[in-house]
Amino acid sequence: MPITTRALIDAGSVVPMLIGGEWIPSFASNLREVTNPVNERVIAQIAYGGEAEARAAADSAGEAFRSWSNTSTRYRSDILWRAYELIMERANDIGALLALETGKLLPEAIGETRFSAEYFRWFAEEIRRPQGEVFASEDRSRRQLSISRPIGVAATLTPWNFPISIQARKIAPALAAGCTVVARPSEKAPLAVAELFRALIDAGIPNGVINLIYGPASAQSNALIDHEAVEVVSFTGSTPVGSALMRQASNRIVRCALELGGDAPFIIFADADINKAIEGLAIAKFRNNGQSCIAANRVFVASSIMDEVCERLGKLTESMKIGDPLGDGKVDLGPLIDQSRVRDVERIVQNATDSGAYFLGGTPEVPDGRNYTRPGFLVNASDDSALAREEVFGPVSGVFSFDDEEEVIQRANNTTMGLAGYAYTSDQGRVWRLSEKLEVGILGINHPLPSVVYSPMGGLKRSGLGREGANEGLHEYLETKYVSIGVEGL
Repeated sequence: MPITTRALIDAGSVVPMLIGGEWIPSFASNLREVTNPVNERVIAQIAYGGEAEARAAADSAGEAFRSWSNTSTRYRSDILWRAYELIMERANDIGALLALETGKLLPEAIGETRFSAEYFRWFAEEIRRPQGEVFASEDRSRRQLSISRPIGVAATLTPWNFPISIQARKIAPALAAGCTVVARPSEKAPLAVAELFRALIDAGIPNGVINLIYGPASAQSNALIDHEAVEVVSFTGSTPVGSALMRQASNRIVRCALELGGDAPFIIFADADINKAIEGLAIAKFRNNGQSCIAANRVFVASSIMDEVCERLGKLTESMKIGDPLGDGKVDLGPLIDQSRVRDVERIVQNATDSGAYFLGGTPEVPDGRNYTRPGFLVNASDDSALAREEVFGPVSGVFSFDDEEEVIQRANNTTMGLAGYAYTSDQGRVWRLSEKLEVGILGINHPLPSVVYSPMGGLKRSGLGREGANEGLHEYLETKYVSIGVEGL
């Protein structure tokens, strides 16, 4: 059995791909460096393939589908449950890898690893529940029912910001349903995902059922979608890329499950518990150093409490400790993933400040390093600024005042995105009005962490199609077959 990814890093070796049950260094002997965003030092190399590896992985998954799709739900459930146990046993080590390759805080990285494990436990249980329906017939000479069957090979294409949990959210229900998988994670953060796949192998999953490849995103995605065995593509990433994948998938009528960009509003009403609202905003904005699709992007504050909230937010950010998540001492914020992310955040900030916006509070001490940027909240930006209209994907938000509920709902909905939103209020009637009127697929009210494995997660408008998690997530990988049976003698 291959040595672990941690040992590979220590030895300076190559993290291989997994195709057909074999760990493949690379058909073309092409390598790609993985760096620590804190200091940009190389921490590992990965085998970096291309279209050939994608096709080989899809071939392998297609062949394995024949037997895996015919296994019992109990058999699949037992393997997923064992994978859950192994990931939990290894959570500290996998979490350390995750922090090293992404720059996220160590407690967050370990928490993400454990959260990933929960998907395998939950879907191990869910697949053993009935997945069909017997209909109440209106014709005594017939009986009607529906049954479910796995759709085929699933291609899971995931980003670097929550690399292990987003893959787990896709492959756990796919495997539970009886599908086989070809996964292509981001080359920016592949190490924890490799350990996730190693846990599945150690749990006893048969050869070819799961496959892990690295390579150019566009070339490999195209090869997978065009492969005759692939019947569903599950993608998390930007809206433009999701749109392009959907267009290509239409050529073969491949099912798409898409979680795309976000522009989440965070609304603080005058009747809110301000302490809890500030605490919740700090989590919703700065988790994973602000690099989250459901991060608070636009903060709306009732006019009557605007001054108080702004003062609190200024003090919050100017006291933040920024630095190496794995260094000496506790830090509140780490680096962004790379220079391109820093440049994009700073472009949005510059656009806002050029039009008169300014940061609340003083400047916290930002360490040397190309991937660090100043966190904070800006006021006085216009509703048509980049700060208000684009997904920031970094530790910066705009703060905007509002006067009444109807106004803030309209402004919150004034975006093409609709992934997540947050609101703090003590008015129970308002809770229901917001639930029905805010155009988001995920809504956290008086709570900043809405994601749980047993809830359906996904977006409205241009933030995606389909749902992940819960029974809805399982059905992304199942087809429904209707059966009508003629009955005599009744």
